[in-house]
Amino acid sequence: MAVIIDTTKCNGVEACPEGGLCIEICALNAMDNVDGQPKVNEEICPECGLCVMNCPNEAISKT
Repeated sequence: MAVIIDTTKCNGVEACPEGGLCIEICALNAMDNVDGQPKVNEEICPECGLCVMNCPNEAISKT
């Protein structure tokens, strides 16, 4: 499984109602702000689902 970000739903950290909560909430720092967009570091992401459950735009999912 992988955590993916739907860029049609995510308008970036600045436009996020929660200010990039997915990046802040990641306990293992597996989510980074890359040019204003959240990006998953797949090498260290444990796929715990915290970002999926807390994204205010429902832009993050696991496949």
